[in-house]
Amino acid sequence: MIDALYVAATGMRGHQLQIDTIAHNLANLNTVGFRRGVVSFAEVSAALRLASAAEPTFGETTAATSMRGAGVISTVALSSTSGELKQTDEPLRLAIDGAGFLEVIRADGTPAYTRAGLLQINEDRMLATADGMPLAAQIEIPADASDVVIHQDGRVAVRTGETAEEQFIGQIELVSFPNPAALQAAGANLYVAPAAAGEPQIALPGESGMGALRQGFVETSNVQLTDELLTLMLAQRAFELNSRVVQAADQMLSITNSLPR
Repeated sequence: MIDALYVAATGMRGHQLQIDTIAHNLANLNTVGFRRGVVSFAEVSAALRLASAAEPTFGETTAATSMRGAGVISTVALSSTSGELKQTDEPLRLAIDGAGFLEVIRADGTPAYTRAGLLQINEDRMLATADGMPLAAQIEIPADASDVVIHQDGRVAVRTGETAEEQFIGQIELVSFPNPAALQAAGANLYVAPAAAGEPQIALPGESGMGALRQGFVETSNVQLTDELLTLMLAQRAFELNSRVVQAADQMLSITNSLPR
């Protein structure tokens, strides 16, 4: 019975994480550049628990017991699926058509990464995110610029005055990771890269597997409402079934305790 309590408890904890993740995904259904979280499950081996304990935790140490799982562990990974591109009429809207992230510099000087190309010109005349964090490329927009042009290969140019001639002022590069699913959300449409994500790879848009830039477009959230609702129903049912296992185990333990000695 103790086995059932532990195993069902890990199942309830895992599916609670899944429900929380789905809620977060749905809350960001309309967030530009948002990547949904995906919960994955893996079996906990009873043999690992038995090997690390002086006394068996989950019943007798038999071959059958060591082959039986001891519950589930769950982790949240970042989805690598891109959202749809939506055209806008604003020149400082930028989407990545393919793989890669824009690198920005946060207030503390550390790098962060985003897919949300909601750009603006901050108070220092730098090309920056909607929160004012400059791009790592450190592109300064002249005060007399009448138009900003961002090419698909990341070249940034401006037009000044009444002239139609473009003046090159900077180059936007994209960053990718060997394991982008390990990126961690840092709020404000930003992600940070832990060691599990691997070393960042920097390349020009359209090269080395990077996507091209699309000026005047934004990438919508990759959350699919119907998929999330279906997954939510399955997670709720799984949580309910695990809770019933806990109730059944509790009832059987109660019966055992009430038996005459």
